[in-house]
Parts: sequence; C-alpha cells; structure tokens
Amino acid sequence: MKQSVKKSSFLVAVSIILASVFFGCKEKKAAEEYYSFNIAVTANKVVNPLIQIAQEKGYFEAYRFKPNYTTLEMIGTPEALVAGKLDAAYEQIIPPISYGAQGANLTIFAGTLSGGMEVVARKADAEFLRNPENWKGKTIGVIHLSTAEMVSKAALGNNYGYKVGEDINYRIIDGYPSISSAVAKGTLDIGLITSEYLEAARSIGLEHLFHLTHMQKDYVCCRQYAYGPSFAKNKDAYKAYLKGQIRAYKDYITNPEESVKSLARLTGEDIDYITRYIYNKDTNGDRSYNPDPNYNGVLSIYEILSDWNYIETNAKLQEFFDIDLYASALKEIIQEFPKDTFFRDMWKYFLENNNKFPGFDYKEI
Repeated sequence: MKQSVKKSSFLVAVSIILASVFFGCKEKKAAEEYYSFNIAVTANKVVNPLIQIAQEKGYFEAYRFKPNYTTLEMIGTPEALVAGKLDAAYEQIIPPISYGAQGANLTIFAGTLSGGMEVVARKADAEFLRNPENWKGKTIGVIHLSTAEMVSKAALGNNYGYKVGEDINYRIIDGYPSISSAVAKGTLDIGLITSEYLEAARSIGLEHLFHLTHMQKDYVCCRQYAYGPSFAKNKDAYKAYLKGQIRAYKDYITNPEESVKSLARLTGEDIDYITRYIYNKDTNGDRSYNPDPNYNGVLSIYEILSDWNYIETNAKLQEFFDIDLYASALKEIIQEFPKDTFFRDMWKYFLENNNKFPGFDYKEI
C-alpha cells in the first residue's frame, strides 16, 4: 500500500512538473509573440519622428509590436498599398483620399504631419504681399493636387473672401524649384514651396513671406493609412502601433533634447540637422507632428477636392476613415497612466478635431 502511495505521489509530481514545463513554455511562447506588418517609409534617414522615437525608446517593444519597414525612394501614390503589397504608409493627404474616393480598399486611421509649407515672393513685393488681403489679382504657383493648393484655396476663400479664378489666380507648376524660378522671373507673384526649398529660393533673390500655417493654423498634411483588409483583420497590431506613437508624441513635445538624441542614436544623423528639421519652426515650415487622425481637418480638404471637381465621387470620407482605433489606443494609454495629464490633453484635442465624424459620441474623460 505504501509503495502504491509512493508511486502515485511520484506520478503526480512528474505530472505537475511536466504541466508546469508545458504551460511555462506555452506562456513564454505567447509572451514572445509580436505583432508586425509592412510599413512604407522614404529613403530619408529621419522619416517620421513619432515612429522612430517609439522604436528607439522601446515603446513598440512594450506593446509587442515589431515594425517591418519597406524603404521606397518616394512613397508616391498608394498603388503598392492598395494592391496589398504593403500594410501601412504615411504621406501627403491628397493621394489616399483621392484613391479612397474612387473606391480603393484603404483606411485612413491616424495623423503624422501638419504644416511644412512656405510662401515666397520677390523682395520688392514682399512687404505688400505679406498681407494676404493685398493678393487680389495676383497669381500663385503651386504643385497640382498638393496640400498647399487645397489649403490655400480654402483659406483664401473662407478667410479672405476671394473667388479663385476671379479675384485670384492659380498656375500649376511642375516642381518647387520651378515655382521659385517663375516667381523670380516675375511670371508668378507668389510661390508655395516646401521648407526644404526655402534656402534655394532665397539664394535666387526671393523673400519668405510667412509659413502657410499663418493662413490656416495646424492644417493637416501627411496622414497614416492602411490596406483595408489588413486593417480589418489586425486591429490589435495597428492599435499597438498607435500606442507606441502616442507614447512617443509625449516625448516629442515634452522632451525635445532627449528626442533629438533618440533620433540621432537610431538614424546616425547629425543632431543639428535633426533639430532644424524637427523643431526649428523657422527652418521647417512650422512643421509639427501628431498621431491624432484629425478627421475635421481632412474633411475640409476632401470637401475642396469635391467642390472643385478634382474627384468625381459619391463616396463619403467616413467610408474609408477610422477614428475608433486611435480613440481606443489613447483610452488604454490613459488607463495605463491615469495620473498623466498629457494624455488627457491629447483626448481633449481628439474631441475638438474629430467631432465632425458622423455619429461621433465620445465624451470627456
């Protein structure tokens, strides 16, 4: 009888050990599983500070997300994404909303960049043209279907009462250097160029009038969008991706010095260059970064595209736009850091800039 008890006890002990090993391995395996998907990035070393800070500071790691980057010379149009070859990208807002309006299977789900555009003119005209109220009868050079074209048309119409084509004219120019050259020659009165081309414009005698944000504060530019089927199937992966960026956004705003060092460690880029590109408003076109989707801002551009017949569609923006995932990610961050007022302020910003989304029913936290 004692032998039977000993044998039984031995078998129970072995079973417990095996079970603990089995479940321990299973638990370890589950803990090691990571979310991942393919993200398109440009060849520039500093591609998106929110994503790069999240990676370097370990925020993606904290939410078990491993980004898989596909580097493209230029992100360009969303063709590779809508073909299912990529899962996520970020770029100027016009291509994704144009594709989405035409039925492409994509979803805009977060923000990236605001600002970044400059307004230039000849030195002799600069003081007079520094006030847009003096732009009547003037000709503006823009890149076709650029954010600058849409934002400036909206601002000049809504804020200054101009009728484009009557009170003020636009000319489509191929390339920012060509815009600056045409202004210098006098064939254009005003040019809208990116901040990267401002020094070159100054070198040929042009003067900086103001950042385009002077006409339209915090206008949306680049947004993040996803391949529709991937977004629908992998919501947890995209949420982890956003949670890392939300954490990084706090660093970007509250700790610029460490954020610059973080980007330098990751990219190997010069600290002075990163500072000028990311933080210096005088050299970066008053550029700012924010993961908030800002549906309201995108809607204003979508309406311009429709009103000017740049796109012929019956599609509603909300049909390929998602604010729920970002809201869920931000709520979970607030729950994770309940005493941190920064994330609660992000929630207030979300309420103010996404409340035009149909059926919006989010409340203050």
